[in-house]
Amino acid sequence: MNTKRNTIRQTTRRKPQHQESYFDPIKRRLIKFWLPAIILIGAMIYVSQWRYTPEREAKYGLDRVNFWRAQAGVDKLEFNSLLALSAKNHAQYLTRKAEGHDENDSGAAGFTGKTAQNRATYVGYPAQIAENLTISNWARSGKSSVDGLMTALYHRLSLLNPQHDEAGASWARGRYNAFVINQGSSKYRELCDNRSNAIAANYILTTYCLEQKVNIAINTPPAERLEPVMFPIGNNIDPIYDGREFPNPMPDRKQTGNPVSIAFYGEQSPVKMISFTLTAPDGEITNTRILTAQNDPNRLLSENEFALFSLDKLKFNTTYQVSFKYQQNQQTHTKNWTFKTRAKRHLLEW
Repeated sequence: MNTKRNTIRQTTRRKPQHQESYFDPIKRRLIKFWLPAIILIGAMIYVSQWRYTPEREAKYGLDRVNFWRAQAGVDKLEFNSLLALSAKNHAQYLTRKAEGHDENDSGAAGFTGKTAQNRATYVGYPAQIAENLTISNWARSGKSSVDGLMTALYHRLSLLNPQHDEAGASWARGRYNAFVINQGSSKYRELCDNRSNAIAANYILTTYCLEQKVNIAINTPPAERLEPVMFPIGNNIDPIYDGREFPNPMPDRKQTGNPVSIAFYGEQSPVKMISFTLTAPDGEITNTRILTAQNDPNRLLSENEFALFSLDKLKFNTTYQVSFKYQQNQQTHTKNWTFKTRAKRHLLEW
C-alpha cells in the first residue's frame, strides 16, 4: 500500500513538471527578448516625441519655408510677431481639437476666431493672410512638417506666393500635434495701417483691412512679380506625394510622384498651356495627369496655375527635366527647368 501511494504521488508531481518544461522556453523568450524589445521601442517613441522644443521647431519650420522659397527664386519671409501669435493661438487650439483651418467650438479654451482671417484680426494684424498647417497624432519636426506641405500641391502654391513677404509660425504638442504658419504682405499691412482717402492720389486700391472692404488712395500700385514660380526646382526634392493633402488633388490615387507646378501670381493676363512635360534620364514620363483650373477636382487652382503629376512615384537620386510651353498676351513662351530628387534615407524607403 505504501508503495502504491508513493507511485501515485510521484505521478501527480511529474505532470506539472512536464507542463513547465513545455512552457519555459516561451516564457524565457518573452522575458529575455520580446519584453525588453517592447519596452525599448516604447521608450524610443516616447523620447522621440519629447525631444522637440516648440520655439525651436517653429523657427526651423519658417527657416525651411525660406529654404524652399530661395530654391524657387522667391524672396524670403521675414518674421512678424502678430502673425506668429495668430499661428500660436490656432496651433494650441488644434492640439485639443483637430479641426483644420476652422475653429468650430467658440466655447473651447484657446478659441480666437472661426477662420484664419478672424484669428489674424483678433491679434491686430490688419491685412489679409494665408494659413498653412499640419496636424498629426505623432510629433513631426518643423522641418519635416514643411517638407510634407511642399509635396502637397495647394499648400505649396500658397507657401511660395511671392506677394507674401512676412510670416509667423508655431509648433505645439498636446492630444494632437500641430504646425501652423501664417503669411501676409508687409506692403498691404502698412497700407492698412496708414490708409488715406486723399482724392489727389493716382490710384484707388480696393482691398480688405481688418476684414472690412476699403478703398485706399495711393500714388503707385504695389509691385507684383510677373515671372512664374516653378517647383520642384533645385536639389534634395522628395520624390513622392503621399496622398494625404486635404482636400486631395488626386483623390483616386494613394501615392504619386511629387507634383510639378508652375504658377503665375497676381493680376496677370490669362495663360494658355500648350504643353507640359516631365523627362527622366531614360526618356519622357508619359503616365501623367495634368491639373488645371478646368479639371481640378477641388476647384482650387486659379486660371494661371498648372500642375503635372507622375502617376508613378519618382525615383530617388535622379535628375528630371521639365518643360512648360504656353501662350500669354498673344506671345508663345517656354519655361525649362530641372530638379534632382533626394537620396534614400534608409533601407525601408522604396
